[in-house]
Amino acid sequence: MLGRLFFLFSVIFSFAGLEAAELDINKLKQQCAKATAQQKQAAKAVGYDLDELCSGLESLTSKDKDSLKEPELIKRRPARSRKTDIFENDKEPLDKKEINSDPKEELEKTKEKYVDKLKPFGYELFEGVPTTFAPVTNIPVPANYVIGPGDTINIQLFGKSSSSYQLLVDRSGNIQFPELGPISVAGLEYEQLKQLLLKRVREQMIGVNADINLGELRSMQIFVLGEAYRPGAYTVSSLSTITNALFVSGGIKEIGSLRNIHLKRQGQTVATLDLYDLLLKGDTSADTRLLPGDVIYIEPVGTTVSISGAIRRPAIYELADEDRLEDVIALAGGAKPEAFLPETNITRITKSGFITSLVANMSIEEGKNFKVRDGDKITLEETIDDLKNVVTLSGHVHRPKSIAWKKGLRISNLVRSLHELKPFAQLNSAILVRQSFPSQELSIELVNIEKALQFPQDEYDLVLENQDKLLVLSFDEDDRNEKLENLKEQLEKQASLDSVSKVVSISGQVKFPGAYPLANDMSLEDLIELSGGLTESAYTLGGEITRLQQHPSQSVSVEHISLSFDGQRTSDISLQSWDSINIWQKPDYRQFATVEVKGEVLFPGEYRIKRGETLKQLMKRVGGFSEYAHVDAVVFTREELKEREEKQLQDLRAKLKSDIANTQLEKQNIGQSANVGSLEKLFESLENTEALGRLVIDMKAILSSKSQDVTLKDGDKIVIPAFRQEVSVVGEVQHPASHLFDPYLSFEDYIERSGGETEKADDSRIYIVKADGSVVLPNKSGWISAQGVSIEPGDTIVVPLDVDSVDSLSLWTQVSQVIYQLALGAAAVKSL
Repeated sequence: MLGRLFFLFSVIFSFAGLEAAELDINKLKQQCAKATAQQKQAAKAVGYDLDELCSGLESLTSKDKDSLKEPELIKRRPARSRKTDIFENDKEPLDKKEINSDPKEELEKTKEKYVDKLKPFGYELFEGVPTTFAPVTNIPVPANYVIGPGDTINIQLFGKSSSSYQLLVDRSGNIQFPELGPISVAGLEYEQLKQLLLKRVREQMIGVNADINLGELRSMQIFVLGEAYRPGAYTVSSLSTITNALFVSGGIKEIGSLRNIHLKRQGQTVATLDLYDLLLKGDTSADTRLLPGDVIYIEPVGTTVSISGAIRRPAIYELADEDRLEDVIALAGGAKPEAFLPETNITRITKSGFITSLVANMSIEEGKNFKVRDGDKITLEETIDDLKNVVTLSGHVHRPKSIAWKKGLRISNLVRSLHELKPFAQLNSAILVRQSFPSQELSIELVNIEKALQFPQDEYDLVLENQDKLLVLSFDEDDRNEKLENLKEQLEKQASLDSVSKVVSISGQVKFPGAYPLANDMSLEDLIELSGGLTESAYTLGGEITRLQQHPSQSVSVEHISLSFDGQRTSDISLQSWDSINIWQKPDYRQFATVEVKGEVLFPGEYRIKRGETLKQLMKRVGGFSEYAHVDAVVFTREELKEREEKQLQDLRAKLKSDIANTQLEKQNIGQSANVGSLEKLFESLENTEALGRLVIDMKAILSSKSQDVTLKDGDKIVIPAFRQEVSVVGEVQHPASHLFDPYLSFEDYIERSGGETEKADDSRIYIVKADGSVVLPNKSGWISAQGVSIEPGDTIVVPLDVDSVDSLSLWTQVSQVIYQLALGAAAVKSL
């Protein structure tokens, strides 16, 4: 009942200005209380008893609010994916019988079954599903609207007297104007009605004026049949046109025609609507207004063709009068600029049932007039993404570009100024890549851009050919390697049995050694320039070419050719494919070597050294030691020792890891639990230990010539720490600490002063790391007697861990010794 009541109120009381959320029972009761006799009469005219309906409100509560919302005339259709014909909000599979246990396989089957790349044009206009037959009332009233029975006329009087009326046109075509009596209005246009009533009011009601407009309009029943989304009878406004009715009915099925929609009246076709006029031109001239009893009949879809590719609006189109290829392309919005019209492909089903492919040239009249047929699939191919009739500038430039080629075009026309190049561009040897036709084989020319701009129209300013590409290199190694790699790959791919790869290589003392393309008539001088030029260490009196010689017997030999630059110019030495050039280094040449001296010397800092210079000589240059220097604790480190030490640490870590695993396995085999917590801690310490590269030296003996001197190398570091007065005790003691040196104490005394050994200590493997980095083992096992071992300032006494299975893990003593020794050396360096 609430639905009927709402519909009735929407007609009589004009609820259009109220929000659906505001329509509650109390407001309906207020409307019932204010109902006039004319409104009750209007309700009876459409078959309702207003008093009976309003009395039913007394038994309702506010919980019925939701049921009083304005009815939705059109609900959106289930959305369709653009790539599939599957409804996205379908919760159940389309065919449950096809679902199998493999979801991936089922998904692929579904895609194959439903994927449709192109959609029929225009059907997305109708995305609604009708949910009620309530009349559409939100259509504006035109001036030529014809008044008829059932229309409501709103009259507002103002001036001498003020009142308002809602007058219903009765079946006789009259309205009952209280002050003027019955007035016949049926058949009048809306504008004529306003003029008539205004005239009567002014003439018969002195001092009164009126505002006249239409209220609720009469509704009528029409039929939407044929290939409609929801065919049937619909109640629509008297203002409705064909398109209004189509929207109310949910639109047209995809098997229905958009171009052949008939309006039938009393069995005769009075109008035909082509929706393409509306969709493509915005033309509504054929959108005829409906009358009661009209039938809108939608024919099945007619001739269709699909068009895709480089087209502005790819889709499946229904054809009416369009039978030429040019007409179809225009229907689809025209071709894109990148379309290649001379090769327009048409796939067609022949009368024999086979599929054939045709090609039409749309650049000529014959192709434009090509006759299309039902089911044709038209594809506009895109132009090939390859520049033709141009020359190209790329590489180390600000703006890579291509310009149209013409005869006589030169390098100076392509590169107009050096400002077009980025800083550090290689000006004297740019690469010109030239392609021969029709073989498309690449050849290389070298270009001196600087001279080409300096001497235009000269021999340096080469004449360009069609499709030439100028590649400018830079003096940035990463940048140039990336650009050269693609070119070298192309040259290697075009090599064959009769044509070897045009690649040469250069090594030694050039700025950018490596493989390079072999240019036409390339000389050694050209290759040196292309590789960035010679370095300062290059030996200009000679070098070597290694050349592969192919013999008629299919054998290959290697030939070494010595170069003597003294009597031969590099420009006279011609190169061949796969030549390998080695530019020698000057004898006894090396880059400047430096060493660093830090700590307690008179002049610390970095020092450049000559080849063969020794540590003793360097100590004289730094001015000797300061009075605070601890000469016995000098730390000497070397890079190559650090690298070797790092490798040894890696090997030691791997071996220790293996020992832990073996220990655990042995314990498990004899039914014991493997307690390797201490071992894992020691392994973790080794993981965190960094290589130092320390060379243990006796500085005093070296300076007094009692020990062999050390020849210095590039990167050596000498650290002279300040004098240390303490002796440190670390490892498995109760309280690791440093103690003030006492010449009367032995290493056992220092251990006792640190609280003595812990239960985990291995007293048979106690060792002493001397201040100079050397290790002394004053153990009791007889390896080295404890007698004669003196403790000196800066020494460190290490009490190692006593691990389980000492026999099987003899490596652990070495490990702990390495850890402490490296740690102490690093601490001495970091203390400065």
